[in-house]
Amino acid sequence: VAQMIIDLFVKNQLKSCSQPFLSQTPEKEKAKEGETIVFGCQYNSPQGSSLNNLTVKWYKQDGKGRKDVMENNVTALENNTRIFMTGNLSEGDASLTILKVTASDHGTYYCQVILSNGDVVTGDGTKLRIQRALGKILFCFLKNAFRDFLECLQVD
Repeated sequence: VAQMIIDLFVKNQLKSCSQPFLSQTPEKEKAKEGETIVFGCQYNSPQGSSLNNLTVKWYKQDGKGRKDVMENNVTALENNTRIFMTGNLSEGDASLTILKVTASDHGTYYCQVILSNGDVVTGDGTKLRIQRALGKILFCFLKNAFRDFLECLQVD
């Protein structure tokens, strides 16, 4: 009986190793305009498959639809050097970095791995909310008792 339990355990472990796996973190992220953010994406491939033969893609879903962001370290967005992969693809890390986030970066980002056999594994997504930077604040006050001199101070 003990041997049957051990055999069943080993068989299940091998089976789980043969299934592709993808973990995307965090589930939600909030950033202020101008900050840098990193989304994690760790994956493995079935036993015997090389991580080098996989296609890794990031895409963003928002109110305007779906837009490809990155594919294998190449940005899919024109004139955009703020977004890039910082993980090591050959080690199963496809982390995405966005520099100096803007309001237009809001949306849900998905990491996706396409295996050499065509199977697709997609993360659960990371919802990014952007907090707009406050504009400059102007304080004005009357300087003398006759109220004929207005002085203003600007605060960032």
